[in-house]
Amino acid sequence: MAKAKTHHKHQSWLLARILLISSLLFLILLIFLYTLGLAYYHGQIYPGVKVAGQNLGGQTPNQAISLLDQQFTNRVNQPLELNYHTSSDSFSIKINTYEASPSWDLSSQVDQAFQIGRTGNYFLDLIETFKALEGQYNFQPNIIFANQQKLIDQLTTINQAIKTDPVDAIIKFDQDQMQIIPSQTGSELDQPLLLRQISNYLTLQQTTPETLPTKIAQPNISTAKAESYRQILTEVKDKPIKLHYQNSTWTIDQPTLYSLLDLSGKPPVLATITIGSQIFTIEQANTGNNTLNNQTTSLDKSKLATYLQKVSTQINQPAKDAKFTYDPATGRATEFQAAQEGHQLDIDQTANLIMQALTTGENSNINLPVKVSPPKVTTASVNDLGIKDLLGEGVSNFAGSITNRIYNLTLAASRVNGVLVAPGDTFSFNQTVGEIDGSTGYKPAYVIKSGRTVLDDGGGVCQVSTTLFRALLNAGLPITDRTAHAYRVGYYEQGFPPGLDATVFAPTVDLKFKNDTAAYILIQSRVVGHTLYFDLYGTADGRQVSMTKPKITNQTPPPPDLRQDDPTLPVGEVKQVDWAAWGANVSFSRTVTRNGDTLISETWKSNYRPWQAVYLVGTK
Repeated sequence: MAKAKTHHKHQSWLLARILLISSLLFLILLIFLYTLGLAYYHGQIYPGVKVAGQNLGGQTPNQAISLLDQQFTNRVNQPLELNYHTSSDSFSIKINTYEASPSWDLSSQVDQAFQIGRTGNYFLDLIETFKALEGQYNFQPNIIFANQQKLIDQLTTINQAIKTDPVDAIIKFDQDQMQIIPSQTGSELDQPLLLRQISNYLTLQQTTPETLPTKIAQPNISTAKAESYRQILTEVKDKPIKLHYQNSTWTIDQPTLYSLLDLSGKPPVLATITIGSQIFTIEQANTGNNTLNNQTTSLDKSKLATYLQKVSTQINQPAKDAKFTYDPATGRATEFQAAQEGHQLDIDQTANLIMQALTTGENSNINLPVKVSPPKVTTASVNDLGIKDLLGEGVSNFAGSITNRIYNLTLAASRVNGVLVAPGDTFSFNQTVGEIDGSTGYKPAYVIKSGRTVLDDGGGVCQVSTTLFRALLNAGLPITDRTAHAYRVGYYEQGFPPGLDATVFAPTVDLKFKNDTAAYILIQSRVVGHTLYFDLYGTADGRQVSMTKPKITNQTPPPPDLRQDDPTLPVGEVKQVDWAAWGANVSFSRTVTRNGDTLISETWKSNYRPWQAVYLVGTK
């Protein structure tokens, strides 16, 4: 029995030894064959490795490039012929791809194919060669069209030849009844698909495409959507949406809602298609509905916005501060313009409420969301503003001004009169006076424009900014923005030296100051005869102002007189509108102190060009 067991063990050991030797011999044979294969394919691409779907095994890189490039060149030079079939027509269309100058990055792909099995790691190379035999390596070159627009133009022409436009459903009103004329689909070239087919064909990934690819073009308003419109319109007829604010009501009835529906066709849009590394920009139909805030609605965004803008014009009003006139005799400020709350319709929220009402059929009575902004200065706060002292006064004369100029400067001064500037705030002349043109009440008067004296709306407003500038200087307030005139103006030197003027021209040239006192500042204007005054009231804080006399240097004489034809004056009449002015550089200094401390120390400089006298000569 023991002998039998020993014999059995001997046989098992012998069998294992035979299997081991056989495996070693097979492995040696495999290594031998693999080594033989490496030697055989030295300098060649290993079997199974593909580029553009072509098995390049046994080819050198140069042979592979030559082989593939020849096939690519043949396809580029041969026009593509595609068939187009419909129930009523059938024809073929040719596409010349060579016009787009196509090329591909073949060398880099072939190089990658050649490197398979050549990593330098014996076992990794062995694995890669087996994967190649299984067809796991197929390198796809990217195609580039140097003149891709040539290709897009051909596709656009083809699309124009074959496309049929979709027809939107139509809602018709007939004797209080709504009828729907059904929509129809259209057909158009499937440009993205055709671009991919052309790319795949040129890069040898597929055979010649035979049929021109098309796709259905959907209408913007389908029959189903028209039915949903009809349902909404029917519900609104019986239950109109009403917008309420205070004592006003706006009704969205059936005709109004119909005018707000998205019933217009959408223009084509530009879409980008990426094929390999190439990006194409093509024109596609836009079949999506124009919705507001991405909600499911049939309303047109722009139409609804326009409608609500019209509603808002009857609601919106800016907040207005109370305006006061200070009486030095009584030491009290008297209101002459009441404070007013600001109202602003929230258009986005209103649109959402309207769409919710249409979607749910509920809340057909909408209280409009209006934002209310209180004024900064109310009538009740007048006694707390600290308006009790005269801080500074500015004066200028306008004798000799034409009627319209006097009118304009008086109007502009009235719009600054009574303005309150809160502590820490910055006053802007342009923002306070507002737009200066005929629509805001100004009349034509002579101004300097592009080197000529011409009639223009608002001539004379700079008299107001100049007078206010002088008041600010005398009050010791910090002036943060001031620009001198380009030349010396006679009006501003009537009783005053040059250099004390300030021009304005919205939106870039402004006069600004900051209220650095602890109380409000009241700006008050008045006209007495041909003199304009500005008085600044507030709470005096002990500041003292000293200014040097303006210093005039570098004076230059004016050019010769200028005579300009004026078709509004009778023939022979001559009218002087500008006076000769010497050019000069003018400077003066201002120092503002309080309790021995210097608050402001500055020098104001004005560089005036010489200016000629200007005469208008009648030609009427």
